[in-house]
Amino acid sequence: MNYAVLTDIDKIDSIDFIPTVIVGFYQCGEEKLFSQYSEILKARFPEADIIGCSSESNIYDSIPYVDIDQTHTCVYMCIEMKKESYMLQLFSAQEKQKILVEENKKYGAIVLSSHYSDKLENMITVLQENVGKNSFFGAIAGATFSNIKGGAIFYNGEYISDGILIWLIDQEDYLLKGLSMYDFDPIGFDLEITRTEGFKIVEIENQPALDMIEEITGTLSPQSIESYDQPFFITSFKNNDHSIKKPVSSVQSIDREAKTITLFRKVSKGDKLKLAIPFSREKQIDQLDNFSHFDTNDSIAFLFACVAYKGHWGEMEPIYIMRFAKNIKIPFIGFHAFGEIGPQDPGDFSVLQNQTLTLAVLTEKQGRT
Repeated sequence: MNYAVLTDIDKIDSIDFIPTVIVGFYQCGEEKLFSQYSEILKARFPEADIIGCSSESNIYDSIPYVDIDQTHTCVYMCIEMKKESYMLQLFSAQEKQKILVEENKKYGAIVLSSHYSDKLENMITVLQENVGKNSFFGAIAGATFSNIKGGAIFYNGEYISDGILIWLIDQEDYLLKGLSMYDFDPIGFDLEITRTEGFKIVEIENQPALDMIEEITGTLSPQSIESYDQPFFITSFKNNDHSIKKPVSSVQSIDREAKTITLFRKVSKGDKLKLAIPFSREKQIDQLDNFSHFDTNDSIAFLFACVAYKGHWGEMEPIYIMRFAKNIKIPFIGFHAFGEIGPQDPGDFSVLQNQTLTLAVLTEKQGRT
């Protein structure tokens, strides 16, 4: 499988093969530049499918790995895949979620969504049932913090602000595997969420949500919220059979007057909540070292990092990404997202969660050309 990471469009002449799939991520606000670059790529490689989405900021496989200075606001992974080995399916808000797959075939999938929605949660369930419990990975498009719903996906020249893009990959020819890594441990016992309003937790155990949490943890300071120091492990009552481990959900804000807590995802009455404590830096390094078994010849990777992961680790994040890159030794691009899709353990279901590093590794099977 031929591939190339392109962080500078002026390096297009270094691509000495004909890509069929080009995946790109662009910093939100750089749509005009991304369109210009995509047109250049399409002119050079007219048969290529170009897909991608917006980001809060980009990630790539060379130092400093994280686009700290906004010097690589558009990044691409150019891949030569057999056309018959993949399918692209775009779902708008109005369409029914029926994934078109061939019977008796095993698929992996990359999922890119413009924003969080019930439709995305439903799509994840459809993928679990029709593609595989843990063979798909993905992310919610990134955007600015002032407009977290401002993300978009990109599909062959078009920006879509309300949709989900599924890149289905035939696992007979290409293996797709990966993992979501978080850096918190659940503690204590389950607390029942007894009243909600969309993303907002209003009551826990029939008590004002913020009062209940602060009785246990102490006061949630603005600094702890900004640093994403107090996420929760949320289990939905309807998904109890889908995963032993509980997905991480980050706190977006609190309302001290209303005594509510707003997350980055929807919660429902009856969901269970567990508190979390952060890993030590030593345990965080051990987690990063677990990625080393993905080191595979003839592979490429996509890294979806939560904006909350970035916010939590701050200036340390490039150091952790450096450790990650050293472990996998695979060319990769990625971005900071508003939610990631993947399994927390190789045997778990792929689910939507926050505050993770989620890795998806694409490998051409040996003997396939």
